[in-house]
Amino acid sequence: MKEREGYKPEQLRNIAFANVNLSKQQKKVFDVIKNFQPISNDRIAAHLGCFPHQVTPRVLELRNLGLVQFLGEGFSSISNRKVSLWRVNPNGTQLSLF
Repeated sequence: MKEREGYKPEQLRNIAFANVNLSKQQKKVFDVIKNFQPISNDRIAAHLGCFPHQVTPRVLELRNLGLVQFLGEGFSSISNRKVSLWRVNPNGTQLSLF
């Protein structure tokens, strides 16, 4: 990719992510992750009163935006399976929800 003089592709990406608009459900999921990290999809769903299959796509969207990152694996007492644990990306986009 040809770069413009004085401008890097990373700068363009960062500018694009600076104005992130989250949907209502994404905000709810992000708030739960922020307040209870590290947390699994099962636990996020339990906090929101919905099913894990409703939360999983929102977590993926937040990951793609760089707001949430994989922390490791844990064990769920709800499903008795291995689960992925999520946390807010400390190096990610600064997001204002208000």
